[in-house]
Amino acid sequence: MWYRMLQRKAIKLLRQLRWSLPSPKAAPVHWHVGRPNFGDDLNPVLFQYLLGRKVRLTRGTKRHRILGMGSILHKVDDHCDVVGSGLLDPAIDWSPSAKTVVSLRGELSAEASGLQPDHLGDPAIFLPHLYPLSKEKTHRYGFIPHHSEVKKVKRYIPKDWLFIDPSGNPLSVLQAIVACENIVSRSLHGLICADAYGVPNAWLHPLESMRGVCFKYHDYYSTMTEPKQPARIGDRELKQEVEFLDVFTSSYLYDLESYMNAIRHLGKKL
Repeated sequence: MWYRMLQRKAIKLLRQLRWSLPSPKAAPVHWHVGRPNFGDDLNPVLFQYLLGRKVRLTRGTKRHRILGMGSILHKVDDHCDVVGSGLLDPAIDWSPSAKTVVSLRGELSAEASGLQPDHLGDPAIFLPHLYPLSKEKTHRYGFIPHHSEVKKVKRYIPKDWLFIDPSGNPLSVLQAIVACENIVSRSLHGLICADAYGVPNAWLHPLESMRGVCFKYHDYYSTMTEPKQPARIGDRELKQEVEFLDVFTSSYLYDLESYMNAIRHLGKKL
């Protein structure tokens, strides 16, 4: 066990080092870098495409930076330009402040934090406009687990489904999502990216042990036309129960172009 712990720490440190290296004119962006997880790892991909330049992982309370997507709003301070961050758990006793709040992930994060964003929505909704993908289908169903349960659930997923490991390269994960006719996901960004690319999807109820449980999902759905409710189906019953899942796409409620332009305008000032 100690070996695996050391290995995880080493991987984390190497990933942090990779993105923290100095780079001329790189945009300073703060995101979570822990174990590989495509929802977090989409940050450098998305902001590079959106801002038209490289990004550098920038953390620390006295450094001007974009606070990016993910449940990291509790990291906000007076030097942050918040872009799409959200809370994991609303039960936080704090007095948040920020340099600017371009956007938050959803209405629930706005209400819980008291911050007043100019826009709402997870920035991953921009991906099809920044990174278009071939929509050729190879599988009827794809399954995306939460990153913490990959090894546990993989053996129960039907053999004819595409098992999409969220620890993979984020661009490869996106292509795998688009290659499926339908997505079943416990991963929040699995659901967000499926919606963004127009792939019908169903939300499986998260593990009860997860902090905040459903909060971040409902936060995202507060910005969409058709909010989902989680399906309580065990992994072993997926093959038998999949036809009963509520599988559909939901669309962004607000002005996408205005939101993207606000972030690009911010990028010019960094």
